Amino acid sequence: MATATFDNIVEDIISCTNEVFATMIPMEITSDGSFHQKEDMISTDVISLVSFTGEHSGIIAFFGSKKMAMKITSNMLGIEVSSVDQDVKDAMGELTNMIGGTLKNKVFESFGAMHLSVPIVIAGVDLSISSASNKNDKHNVSISPGVTCNSQNSWMMTPFSCEGDTFNMGLVVKKND
Repeated sequence: MATATFDNIVEDIISCTNEVFATMIPMEITSDGSFHQKEDMISTDVISLVSFTGEHSGIIAFFGSKKMAMKITSNMLGIEVSSVDQDVKDAMGELTNMIGGTLKNKVFESFGAMHLSVPIVIAGVDLSISSASNKNDKHNVSISPGVTCNSQNSWMMTPFSCEGDTFNMGLVVKKND
């Protein structure tokens, strides 16, 4: 197995997200690199995440505004969506699940076999993700049932833009011992 590096993961996230949009959602999206962001600085309206376990553990997540989630859902389902309802939550979960599944297959050689969780979608106003800190372990990431990501690592965010709005695909990952 190749050594896992994050050098190509940004390209893989962009490629997987573009692939899912090209096949499932008739929207033109663009991306320009990535950045790292501490979880206490994330503020958004919709978070959809899929956790993964295996040789590595982590989370792949969609972070976006209500407006962006409704726009994606409208295009995905071919209907006009005017509020964050169950259709939006289902669509955001499916979007994240498809991107996570595509990414899982693409990074298998570097990251090893992974098992994905079912998607979890959280919608509200100005949501954020907080981590419990463990000062003794600077690289601790643990995935547990529910919406928990205990991490000292920052999220690697890959921003996408479409029709004047943006969303981020975030990744936090760690090699298991």
